[in-house]
Amino acid sequence: MSIHTLLQAAEYIERREREAEHGYASTMPIPVDLPKKKPKAKKTQGNRTTHNELEKNRRAHLRNCLEKLKEMVPLGPEANRHTTLGLLNKAKVFIKTLEEKDRKSQMVKEQLMREQRFLKRRLHHLDGVSSPPSHKRRSVSECSSGSSSSRSSTSETDEVDIMGYNSNQSDTDDHSSIQSMTSDGGMAISTKRLCLVEEHTV
Repeated sequence: MSIHTLLQAAEYIERREREAEHGYASTMPIPVDLPKKKPKAKKTQGNRTTHNELEKNRRAHLRNCLEKLKEMVPLGPEANRHTTLGLLNKAKVFIKTLEEKDRKSQMVKEQLMREQRFLKRRLHHLDGVSSPPSHKRRSVSECSSGSSSSRSSTSETDEVDIMGYNSNQSDTDDHSSIQSMTSDGGMAISTKRLCLVEEHTV
């Protein structure tokens, strides 16, 4: 081997050492566990299948909802020619119409409830005016029974007085009722007065 060849080899080694110190000639480490292409392809294929299945179910559910919406929304004679966008716009207008009807119905309901409360108060007031309180009814009943008993007692008194008058009159017929009261010939006639109690209807 010549000296010139040895010098070139020495310069090469020094240059490699300097490059290694500064990182210029450092090579990337080769990873030991490289991902295999075949399993990755299988995983991607499985995700694609799942995605397609979910998309298929979503479209079927959406189609079913649109069919139900067609049955609920009045579309007119050309219902089959409506697109999905037209159907959604019709449904939007129909919902606003229903909300307006519901608002009006609620207002009518509240008005009827107020009228019902007013009529109940009116009926209660009329019942209180037409029928007097219980203590007034009891007073009228007691007065009526008192008048009846008074009339009964008055009739008995009249009957007793009349009977007594007749008895005294017969005694007067049998015995002279004219008695001498004074020496100067004055005369006094003793009679019994009949007091009749007139009935007054209350």
